[in-house]
Amino acid sequence: MPSKLEPITVKMKRIDLLTDESGQDTRGELFIVASVVVASGNADETRQFYASLEKISGKGKVKWASAKKDKRLTYLHTAIQEAASLNVTFFYSVFRQTTDYDRATVEGIARVVHRLRRSASRVYVHVDELTQPKCSHYKTRLRRLGCRVRDVRGIKKRQNEPLMRLADALAGALGESRKHPDNQFVELLSRAEENGILIEL
Repeated sequence: MPSKLEPITVKMKRIDLLTDESGQDTRGELFIVASVVVASGNADETRQFYASLEKISGKGKVKWASAKKDKRLTYLHTAIQEAASLNVTFFYSVFRQTTDYDRATVEGIARVVHRLRRSASRVYVHVDELTQPKCSHYKTRLRRLGCRVRDVRGIKKRQNEPLMRLADALAGALGESRKHPDNQFVELLSRAEENGILIEL
């Protein structure tokens, strides 16, 4: 398993980085920024797989908090299990005692971009529910942090994006595991970290 400081080799010219967060309900006590990194070469295949998984698991297209617990567990277990074969990696950062959610989100994204090798020169960032003005703001702040990002885009609720719902699920599960250490997701996420599929930055 690579160390947290060792850059990851990315063998494609473009990657898509989809980001969501969890923890605003804690009023700054705990805020988690989770990202799903997908190789553009198989993005369509990956998107189709996770859309199918939503149906098979019974989780559906609903937000993580609205899905039934057993369906969420089935969905996340398979989502993690198949990530490596789909060239998907999960990242997350934990922030405490802050209500500056935009700053934390930008910082979380920046950590992911810096973790990737420079050969990934075309990084497209997608953030859940981000407005157009904030997209421009995020892009500027990321570039000031030395991140080579090609574009920052917001994903609206009405858009059918299973990969963003995957980021939502990851953020939600990480939040639950931190708030409730006896939660069923703790062991699942721990194994994912041991296998290098899930990386804390």
